[in-house]
Amino acid sequence: MLKIAKPLIAVVMVLTGLYLAVFGNSWGPIAFELLAGSEIGAWLELTVPFLPMVFIGLGAALFVSRHQ
Repeated sequence: MLKIAKPLIAVVMVLTGLYLAVFGNSWGPIAFELLAGSEIGAWLELTVPFLPMVFIGLGAALFVSRHQ
């Protein structure tokens, strides 16, 4: 089961990252509103634009990794 689940999770992560990148105008303002109220939110706002790349990168790394 792990051999099938791992590529499936990787593909879902890449597709989620692509969704976040394409539809950033819909989820971005909501994320910035939630972070605007807190002091640490000002620092986290700097990482929000990179969130789609995190999903795509982790999904790609998971897809090409080999379980030995």
